[in-house]
Amino acid sequence: MPSKALLSKLKGYFAVTHDLRTDINALAKKRINLDAGDALIRAGDKYKCMFLVEEGWLLRARYLPGGTRQIVNFALPGDFLCYNMMMFERAEFDIVARTQVSLWELEVQSFRQMMTRHQGLAEALMWSNAHEEALLAERVVSLGRRDATQRLAHVLCEIVARLELIQRHEGDTILLPLLQDDFADILGLSVIHIVRVFNRLEQMGVVRYKSRRVQIVDAEKLKRVAGFDGDYLYFSTRNDLRPQTPLSK
Repeated sequence: MPSKALLSKLKGYFAVTHDLRTDINALAKKRINLDAGDALIRAGDKYKCMFLVEEGWLLRARYLPGGTRQIVNFALPGDFLCYNMMMFERAEFDIVARTQVSLWELEVQSFRQMMTRHQGLAEALMWSNAHEEALLAERVVSLGRRDATQRLAHVLCEIVARLELIQRHEGDTILLPLLQDDFADILGLSVIHIVRVFNRLEQMGVVRYKSRRVQIVDAEKLKRVAGFDGDYLYFSTRNDLRPQTPLSK
């Protein structure tokens, strides 16, 4: 089954029927692999197809004329990529593999046909789009109003929550492919500032960071420092979105 992580994300929100699973299997026939640093698409390129992330992390970024970079978001297993092609012709951002990545290529016309047969699939894409919008809104709040400590604490909470959502995190340690300059470009800070903030969080007894490994020492305190409310990731307050019947197995 392509991307069990997608089903983990949608579990509790959409009924995944046997017919839908069969159609997704038929749709996701072509699997592609990227090495770290490979570009899936560049800003301004014409879209060719959609993708579903199976394994790995990708960065969505905008590169400015002076050579600086703003990372808008990162994609994890179970995320759709390039679904804007259903409405637009060209990509708005670069999408670059941060790790080795495996994706399923989804042909758009077949995807549209499938959505007419399965209302749940259309809802899943809407959910994915709303999820992306919520992530971007929180990033705007961080860049505009949170201080450096709150920004870093918040993005760490978000990473933990997103990994838990796709059942990719257990225990108190996260293995992160993100470097300090990635955090800097996500949060609009300098690399030196990122180092100082990680040290500050460690002194507060909240996290320990070393060599792409983050240990969450006190998760509840980290949430308090960040002012983190994960409802925007889970949509847990929208009980009316949950299916009235159990998910098909």
